[in-house]
Formats: sequence, structure tokens, C-alpha cells
Amino acid sequence: MIELYGYTSCSSCRKTDEMLKSSGAEYVYRDYFRQRFSQVELVGLLNRAGLTPREILSTRSKVYQSRAAEIDSLDDDALLMLMLEEPTLLRRPVVMGSGDVVIGHRPAKLTALIEQAN
Repeated sequence: MIELYGYTSCSSCRKTDEMLKSSGAEYVYRDYFRQRFSQVELVGLLNRAGLTPREILSTRSKVYQSRAAEIDSLDDDALLMLMLEEPTLLRRPVVMGSGDVVIGHRPAKLTALIEQAN
């Protein structure tokens, strides 16, 4: 089963959702702005994806842009806690399936993930 984590107001997330819908792949969608991650959930997601908080940090977010020096000085645990408070700091969408992960709307990688799931 494919898991899509995104934000309904995000155009990349909507494109990814539409691509998954049109593929006919089975997937679950979670808007993590409306259904916030707990610390355990986010740590589990990052562990399954093989990523650190720094690797999924959205440097394009307004929060990051306004606090870059402070955020860059945080260790992974502190960054993770800030991501829980400010979900815009997480790059999106995050798509997981069959042991692989796609961050952002990347059609070629998403197609490969869908093919693996089928």
C-alpha cells in the first residue's frame, strides 16, 4: 500500500494525489497539517524512509526563510520537535511504498514507485 503525506493546499501534493488516483494504485492520504504527526509517528516515518530531519527540511518554507540561522544550528532532535510545531518545515509531499520513498512531486520516481506497488 502506498502512503501519501501532504497538504491539501499544496499544488505539488495535489498533483501527486491526482497522479496516484489516475494510476488506480491503492493508497492512503494524510494531510499532516490537519492531522498533525506525533513525535513517534514522525520518527517512525523518517526511520522507514531512511531519512534524517535535515534531509526532509524544506528550506523554501517561510518559517525556514525567516529563521534559517537558528534552524541550521539545531541538532536533529530539536529540528524534529520544531517540525512537529511547524509542519511547513517538512518537504512535501512524502510518498512511501514498497520500501521506497519519493519526496516532492517527481513524476518519474512516482511512476516507478506505483509500478513496484502493483
